Amino acid sequence: MGVEYAKRAENPALSVVIPSVPEYDHRPTVAHLDDQTFEKPYEVLIVNDGSLDRSAARNEGLRQASAEVVALTDDDTKPPKEWLATIHREFRADSDLVCLEGPVYGGSRNFAPRHYVGCNLAVRREPALEVGGFRSTYSEWREDIEFGWRMEAEANGVCRYSEDVRMCHPETPRTAFKPDLERQLREEYPERYDEVLNASVFRRVYRRARALGLTQPIQRSLNEVRRLLGDSNVAWLEAEQDADVPRSAERDVEENPRV
Repeated sequence: MGVEYAKRAENPALSVVIPSVPEYDHRPTVAHLDDQTFEKPYEVLIVNDGSLDRSAARNEGLRQASAEVVALTDDDTKPPKEWLATIHREFRADSDLVCLEGPVYGGSRNFAPRHYVGCNLAVRREPALEVGGFRSTYSEWREDIEFGWRMEAEANGVCRYSEDVRMCHPETPRTAFKPDLERQLREEYPERYDEVLNASVFRRVYRRARALGLTQPIQRSLNEVRRLLGDSNVAWLEAEQDADVPRSAERDVEENPRV
């Protein structure tokens, strides 16, 4: 398995797992993780194996992680400086918390609870593995929300959304709408699907627009309107997107000798 350590730590308080592929430059994301305000030791693992789908890569990262709590993000995000400190605080304050999600801003956007977006997710490692981790059946479309709904149903603990756990995802998602998997999700989780994804006319219209590839220009227009109205979240996003990449982006990750 192509598991690499971008950052090592002895007895880490947190582990970070990033699924990636060899041809993608994940160094900017690693640099932002290296520039965190979190003062406790933490490790960063990159599952850099082109033979694995995203679900299998996340699961391999969960198995290799050393910490009790694992934060998950993607290889094209800009984790804010306080991201890990906020995650650690939330889990430390609630021993029953097993799965934590938060809003995502940028080219990929989500502000709704119970969507469990994989680029801004944190879990207790053992409960996540006990429910079977991420399912490759849904990989590249809805594997994260399916995992979160399974954590709600099967894990011994609480799943929660926190506005404080924010993520900057500047780029448009690389995944495409997959109607067969969308239909499968609805058939497997009819109650949750209606509660979360069919909760409003807006959600239904948004999903149809996403299928047609219309959401990104709409989101950019809404961002501009919010910026003109002085929305603090848009100001925060622009600051994160414009942030300089620290020098540590240039360093190489160390290949994991155990795998």
